[in-house]
Amino acid sequence: MPWHKWWLPVLTLALVCAPLAAQETTPVRYDNYKLVRVAIKHTGQIDQVHALGAQLMSEGEGLGPVDYLIPPESMPALQKLQVPYRVLNDNIQAAIDAERASMARSRAVSPLDPDWFADYKTLEQVNAKLNQMAADRPDLATVFEVGRSFEDRPIYGIRISGPGAGKPAIMFNGCHHAREWISVMVPMWIADKLVYEYDSDARIQAVVDQIEFFIIPVVNVDGFVYSQVERLWRKNRRPAPPGYSCMGVDLNRNYATGWSVPGGSSASPCSEEYHGTAPFSEPETVAMRDFTLAHPQIVATQSYHNFSQLIMSPYGHTTALPPEHEFFMELNKGQHEAILAVHGVTYEYGPTCTTIYRVSGGDVDWYYVERGIFSFCIELRDTGTYQFLLPADQIIPTCEENMAAALYLAEWFTTPVKFAFPDGLPTRLTPDTPENVTVKVIAVGDTLDVASPRLYSRIGSGGAFTESTLIPLGGNLYQATLPPTPCGRTLEYYFSAATTAGVVGVSPQDAPNTTYDTFAVPIVIVLNEPLSTNPGWTTQGQWAWGVPAGLAGDPQAGYTDGTVYGYNLNGAYTNNMPEYHLTTGPIDCTGLTDTRLSFWRWLGVEKSAWDHAYVRISNDGSTWTNVWENPSTTLIDTAWEYQELDISGVADNQATVYLRWTMGTTDSADVFCGWNIDDVLVRGLDPDGCPPVLGDLNCDGALNVFDIDPFVLALVDAAGYAAAFPTCDRMLADANGDGQVDVFDIDPFVMLLISGD
Repeated sequence: MPWHKWWLPVLTLALVCAPLAAQETTPVRYDNYKLVRVAIKHTGQIDQVHALGAQLMSEGEGLGPVDYLIPPESMPALQKLQVPYRVLNDNIQAAIDAERASMARSRAVSPLDPDWFADYKTLEQVNAKLNQMAADRPDLATVFEVGRSFEDRPIYGIRISGPGAGKPAIMFNGCHHAREWISVMVPMWIADKLVYEYDSDARIQAVVDQIEFFIIPVVNVDGFVYSQVERLWRKNRRPAPPGYSCMGVDLNRNYATGWSVPGGSSASPCSEEYHGTAPFSEPETVAMRDFTLAHPQIVATQSYHNFSQLIMSPYGHTTALPPEHEFFMELNKGQHEAILAVHGVTYEYGPTCTTIYRVSGGDVDWYYVERGIFSFCIELRDTGTYQFLLPADQIIPTCEENMAAALYLAEWFTTPVKFAFPDGLPTRLTPDTPENVTVKVIAVGDTLDVASPRLYSRIGSGGAFTESTLIPLGGNLYQATLPPTPCGRTLEYYFSAATTAGVVGVSPQDAPNTTYDTFAVPIVIVLNEPLSTNPGWTTQGQWAWGVPAGLAGDPQAGYTDGTVYGYNLNGAYTNNMPEYHLTTGPIDCTGLTDTRLSFWRWLGVEKSAWDHAYVRISNDGSTWTNVWENPSTTLIDTAWEYQELDISGVADNQATVYLRWTMGTTDSADVFCGWNIDDVLVRGLDPDGCPPVLGDLNCDGALNVFDIDPFVLALVDAAGYAAAFPTCDRMLADANGDGQVDVFDIDPFVMLLISGD
């Protein structure tokens, strides 16, 4: 009997059909195999590494850092290739042995025992727990068969929903890749919490009553079973094609959208990224496709993988951005923040192709392109030395933080009307000038009434909102025009739209109780440096002004045009480099608030665990504060990117402000181009730049009920007013503009007060 079946109760025998193909039972060993991160500089090096018998251990491979499992006898040959590399784990078998020992020690826990999540589980145990949940709560949960695998195993899922029909649905799935065991445990945890905490957790009950959940914990059932023997097996178990000895297809390269696009999959059956003979050539992906087609109520999907701690959205097969990019980024950020709040663990986020690698034929792109579904992939922990062998003590924390993201995702889809602002919302207004705002409006899983989008605005608070219709710009874009706002005044506003069924949505979500607010105030630019000539900033080490030298992929011209250039780290930064800085001269920000730094960058740097890039600020030239540092994923810009940073915490109302771009420290392996910067701008708001507001007798910048008593004092006692408000001008009480403060100003003052103007 295989080691993983020792605990199996009689109940489970009825749950899993016997596979048609026999499985090996002797565990494959990887004694002294090295987990190595290689810095791929050109595609030819990938073939050279493959020739060493390397096994891909990253989600994909391309230029930049890629992880491989290297046989011990191939390490001398790797050294001769003279490609930068780092050994992350000197003997991967030790981690496998520890994992197997932990599973062997664990007792045969009941599916209801909280210790079920203390260790990884077999397919039989997963299916037993699915059936237990359905048996315990038949009012909420039903087990279903998605389809069958190549070896004729059933692919099971569980449907979870409260009373009612016609709801939007979300699908969670795991284990497209067999070795990614934590990707099984996370959807199982989500199902467990939705079922067993429905009665005790009001938040869970609310989403289960409003959303239909489909949870499919193991897509690649054959590969998952085989991974109990060959722990690092990735693909399904399709036999090798004629002329090859390599089995299996990468299921997450077998979906139709982007299938076989170069750079994101492989046509070689021996590649870990083999995409199969055709789109949907595999019964597992056909099952997922057909299930989705049969359930048009699905509005979102979440696929779990590991490792890397990333939240990713379309597209994977191209660097182009999807039409709903703003909504995807809102959801990516929301999940990131939900995860961060649980254990303080950071998951970076963005479109798949630019956040991790090109993924051709992945499920995320197919769900979105072919079905219009909001689709995501989360790469779970580990970013350290274990990769797919995430230690068992990390299972529950990983599940807990991703449960928070799943709840956020579900709650977002409980209301259909959604708003986004592709160009952002204004942080300030030019006084007395209307401002256009681009608004994107969609109805998720429903149909938008295209004539319904509205803007509601008012100057100041307490008065009535003025309604205006948004102008259609084509597609789902509209233009709203914020009204002219007097200098020193605040504009409050919100948006609304409706579906054709009459379901109304607003932004912000609880408007008009909450509104968007912006202030009309002059903006002052204190530094506008195009860097078309050398301004003489202080440089250290490799920092220089002009065209960089020595590294392919470095920009050869500045952002502004094709001839001039800003500052750069001249050539690739060196290994083991200390911190080197580019520092501006002093900048006078006296009297300014909400100070911002913006610039254009072209940056290439390995993740912050090894190499470091910073933007820093100081108001004395000696104490420096980080306002930005490179993320925990490798960042390689392929075009000039705009970057804007809030520096108000250090710069506001300071007479001497210094900015600094830093590169270093760096490690001893991979090297990239580092910093390139151009077109640096520092600006802030001048709250004292507005003329006094007529009738603002207490000089707080606004005309309101708090000015009534000061107005009366100014009217009847000039000396008393001067004593009470020594910095204010009594002539602001001259509401009729005749040059006198007298009783003839009373009615005009009341009119000003009532109108808010």
